[in-house]
Amino acid sequence: MQSFMENEEVLYNSAETSPNPTPNSDNLTHDLGDDWIPECDIEKKPIVGQLFPDIDTTFNFYYHYGSTCGFVSRRSTERKNKQNKITRKYFVCSRAGLPEDDKSEDQSIKKRKTTSAKCDCPAKLILASNGNGGFYVKEFTEYHNHSFAGKGTMQFLRCSRSLTEFHKRFIIDAAKLNIGATRAHAIFKSMIGSYENVGATVVDFKKFSRDIKEYIGKHDADILIQKFKDIQASSDNNFRFEYKTDENNHLTQLFWADGVGRRNFEVFGDVISFDATYRTNKYGMVFIPFIGIDNHWKSVTFAAVLLEKEDADNYKWACESFKKFFGSSVKCIVTDQDPAMKIAIEECFPGVKHRLCMWHIMKKFPSKLGTLFCAESPFMDKLNNFVWSDHSSTNEFEAGWNDVVSEFGLSDNTWLKEMYSLRSYWVPAFFNDEPMVGLIRTTSRSESSNFYFNHFVQKGDTLSEFYLCFHSAIEKQRNNKGLLNHKDDLMPIPKNKKKIEKDAAEIYTKTMFYKIQEQITASCGDIVMEDMSVVDGVKSLKLKDPFLKNKIFEVNFNLSTHDIDCSCNLYTRVGYLCSHSFLCLSLSGISFIPRQYVNNRWLKRAEERFSTLVLSDVAELNPEEDAKRKKTRDCWFEFQGCISDASGDIEHIDFIHKSLNVVRKHIKNSSNLGDSAPKHNSIGDFIGLQVVDEVTILPPNRSNNKGCRKRIIGAAEKSLGGKKRHKRKCRKCNEFAFHDSRNCTGDS
Repeated sequence: MQSFMENEEVLYNSAETSPNPTPNSDNLTHDLGDDWIPECDIEKKPIVGQLFPDIDTTFNFYYHYGSTCGFVSRRSTERKNKQNKITRKYFVCSRAGLPEDDKSEDQSIKKRKTTSAKCDCPAKLILASNGNGGFYVKEFTEYHNHSFAGKGTMQFLRCSRSLTEFHKRFIIDAAKLNIGATRAHAIFKSMIGSYENVGATVVDFKKFSRDIKEYIGKHDADILIQKFKDIQASSDNNFRFEYKTDENNHLTQLFWADGVGRRNFEVFGDVISFDATYRTNKYGMVFIPFIGIDNHWKSVTFAAVLLEKEDADNYKWACESFKKFFGSSVKCIVTDQDPAMKIAIEECFPGVKHRLCMWHIMKKFPSKLGTLFCAESPFMDKLNNFVWSDHSSTNEFEAGWNDVVSEFGLSDNTWLKEMYSLRSYWVPAFFNDEPMVGLIRTTSRSESSNFYFNHFVQKGDTLSEFYLCFHSAIEKQRNNKGLLNHKDDLMPIPKNKKKIEKDAAEIYTKTMFYKIQEQITASCGDIVMEDMSVVDGVKSLKLKDPFLKNKIFEVNFNLSTHDIDCSCNLYTRVGYLCSHSFLCLSLSGISFIPRQYVNNRWLKRAEERFSTLVLSDVAELNPEEDAKRKKTRDCWFEFQGCISDASGDIEHIDFIHKSLNVVRKHIKNSSNLGDSAPKHNSIGDFIGLQVVDEVTILPPNRSNNKGCRKRIIGAAEKSLGGKKRHKRKCRKCNEFAFHDSRNCTGDS
């Protein structure tokens, strides 16, 4: 169809030949004022008798005319003939008509304070059929009875607000980083330069976020399960997931792990830590990431699970799912004091050491014994000398604990007695000869990981949104690991100029090298040799370490096999040699680390070298959509590059502007505006999640776990007299409730 704008003879006929010329409006103009007659270029203004090929083209022309002049136009009534064809169509100003009166007779219902933009504006454009399939302007009233939007307010008009693909992509990408619609709008404004140039208000941003949740709706669980199936089938064949539903088919448990997480577990899964995280989704489900320590001493996520409740049965299901996909090669599990977790671990991992997180226990002392007491008395300082010591024996800890507790008169404290009875689960003195990698004096790996994930998710997220945010968090975690792997290619500068130090720099990651370098440096310090003997090829040393309260440590070194053993047990606990061992190696003339004491988990690119799991190339679920995003990104970079190259030169900027206008006109003329995708399909393409045809798995029921209970009302709020919210009528479900049509979850 030929555009009407391309044919002046068709478009712009003289007003004299019009079947109905423009009425004389001089008197009305005088009464209303000149400010209420729009001013714009003549080619943008409708003319009586002007021909158009169809109604939509006419409305677009009149709508653009209104947006240029500072008002919004809308479609109004129409007339049809006996053949049901439109013969007359009315377009009016959005402020036409009179405000509706509130006809509600119930005065007890609190009504919202609302306004109306309608002021019976007379501006209109009447379109009539010309009998040949086209239409002509029969009547055009251009004067208004209200002022127009000007500079500073034009961006608030509906015609000046529209969410483009760039807006929607930005909102979704911001949501993946736990940036809400309000903050996303502020960031977008900073990028563009001013609110006038954003092209949408903060309410428009919020409405799109609302539309995403409405799109997901009751399909939430189905969408996520289908997403996992698609990943497993076409993107990552090492992806594994497990789920369970109740008798009413509501999702209750969900476990998932991708190929990279499973590969990491093969190398770093000897010790794992997990703890429940709350307020991460709208259903109140408990989120539990399974955490380990990688070769850079950083937290690494193996898998994740969502549970309906925090009871033993749910934790057992999570542990069994973990064993199903990862096996039972775990040596130690660190958790908090949750008794349900303890029951599940003892049943599912009977031979695995279970340890309690010291961080969770130690942070309870002020609340259990008194904040002022712990802060102002020397109690905590004296107790920490025994609790946090890696080299104290069990007898030394017990004697020290009892002395400190007796000194401050706390021998009868019930909570301290309970913690003392659990001492073998959390005090390092009871497991300093067991492999614990970086968790022996745990500062709560799980707690820090939970804090990390909470930066990406929020309590109002659906499960589908939660997974997108979780995936974004994992991508950042793995990108940081990639950066550390890249830095491992750089050789760190030796401090002690020893060959054994250079040997460590070549095999260990940069982070672990610095830890080993500290031990090598300490071996060159003030360690005092108390005794040395050689019996049957085994050299024995007794060393007094001034850095560890002058404790005496014994080191035995086999001169032929290079086997070495130190009573401090540092290698057993964390997997690298201590300063006492390095001193013995130096005295024996050994200039390299014995390879039986080089732990694979601390070496460079350990997961790539020692994992047996072969990862396929991770592909995009929708290659066409991915290619479109990449092209869009490249176009954006090219545009930014042009602006940067222009360097503020007005001629270059003018050339860029004219070129963009040409490109945009070409796109408009060649695109078919009538084939726009439905709203819901468009949202599905943006978020990468498509609604399935039939609901097979219902969303979870609302759980009542920690962080999900009724809000505690403070004294200040109670003093207001216990005022309650008033119900209001929802125009969508026509019920009186604590919601309105914007956030109604009922069927429309």
